[in-house]
Amino acid sequence: MTPTTREIAFALRQGRYILLSDETGLSMACDPQHAEAVEKLLEIRQDLIPAPIPTLLIADSGMLNLYVRPIPEIAWDLIDFAENPLTVLLPGGVNLPEAFQPQVPVRKALSEPVKQLIGALGRGILVLPFETLEWPVGLNEPDLTWGKAPAKVQLPRIMELGPNGEVAFLRK
Repeated sequence: MTPTTREIAFALRQGRYILLSDETGLSMACDPQHAEAVEKLLEIRQDLIPAPIPTLLIADSGMLNLYVRPIPEIAWDLIDFAENPLTVLLPGGVNLPEAFQPQVPVRKALSEPVKQLIGALGRGILVLPFETLEWPVGLNEPDLTWGKAPAKVQLPRIMELGPNGEVAFLRK
């Protein structure tokens, strides 16, 4: 039986992990407000080579206010007008675990099922993006899944945004 968005959102709030599929491939996802789940996700990251960038998925730029302050003016446009996956590393994380306070990697979800899940959860989703359609060997796969795997993975561009709008591409 396929779980509903409500059931998945409830599981995330309880600290469970899900296998999330979107345009960038498979990811391990958790609720960014659940400190223990985030801590374990960061531990898992350390064992992976190359280590993926834990990324906060949001539905739209309006969610930036929940996680970043101050917000550089250009961030609004970067998030709103991204037609392809774009991860923006923003300074000044708030309402997140300490590891994300200096810098928050944020990506707007483009997949409709993922946007629906974010809406049901009422906040962003923290993902460990594997950027492939294969689950990492040796890592236990979560029993809950959400989203649809794409035919072809789109690697996100990754850019770092300074407090005054300075831009540096880490991956084009």
